Amino acid sequence: MSHPSHSAIPAVSIITPTAGRHAFLPLIARCVLKQTIDWEWLVHDDSPEPCAFMVDLCATDSRVRYFHRRGPRASIGAKRNFLIGEARGAIIAHFDDDDYYAPHYLADMVRLKRENRANIIKLSDFYVFAPHLEFFGYSELNARTGPHYLVTWETVRRFEISEGTEVGIDLLTLYGFSCVYDRHVAVRNVFGDVSMYEDDAFMRQAIEDGCKIIAVDDRNASCLHLVHPNSTASSFSRFSLPGFLVGRLFPGYEGYPG
Repeated sequence: MSHPSHSAIPAVSIITPTAGRHAFLPLIARCVLKQTIDWEWLVHDDSPEPCAFMVDLCATDSRVRYFHRRGPRASIGAKRNFLIGEARGAIIAHFDDDDYYAPHYLADMVRLKRENRANIIKLSDFYVFAPHLEFFGYSELNARTGPHYLVTWETVRRFEISEGTEVGIDLLTLYGFSCVYDRHVAVRNVFGDVSMYEDDAFMRQAIEDGCKIIAVDDRNASCLHLVHPNSTASSFSRFSLPGFLVGRLFPGYEGYPG
């Protein structure tokens, strides 16, 4: 199979910060390789040793660039900033190392972004899966009231959101796993040098700058957000769904490697 040369400018630069998750990288690589839009993939890994799988993939596919850095571990925000600086595409897309992205995901997000003339697009509603807890759900960040589930790597807790809480307004600035945005926005607004909520300040500054941001629901089952024992953050879910639907909605999902 032939691939575009390294000199060709890709439509989208996919960025993935990672560390200590070599078992996940073949899975997210297969998600990237199946995307149906022109892309390049940049990975920053500061694990103690490089990932042999990624080294081999770079040798056979010029669209993939793998940056392994030894030494003190950098924050997720710092890794994002580094990868954006290396990116060549006009559009940046976040692919987190532990989530699942269906083959149509990136093309759909870029199309919706362009149709709405938005600078930033992300998912406001998405599927959540905690395999070790056997919990499958659907998150609605715009929901103002009603039952919700807080999903952590340890437990699933049901709670009620009361009228006027407006929790979704703040949550829409988070969950960076589905962010797709113009590269020039990231050149002006860097991510915070932290590993938790690094996307919050980035999004708030973009709002201040007048960027057009749209948040869409995942009607086509394009992304599966995972919560697991190695997760860096918890997740909210609006609904609890039958577990057998994971395989039906996401037939390409290969399972948790941990």
